[in-house]
Amino acid sequence: MTDLSDERAATRAAIRKARNSTKPTVPADQVLALLDADLARIQVAIDALPTPHPTD
Repeated sequence: MTDLSDERAATRAAIRKARNSTKPTVPADQVLALLDADLARIQVAIDALPTPHPTD
């Protein structure tokens, strides 16, 4: 879990740095790649959730 937390913190820091800079050190395509990777990880986590059972 620590690795994911560290990676998320690094991603946020990179995005924050890019937003605060007039000439970002992190290219936009790299930021988008990081966001795509995060989205893929979230989708895997969602897919791994158990299927809800009807309460009927």
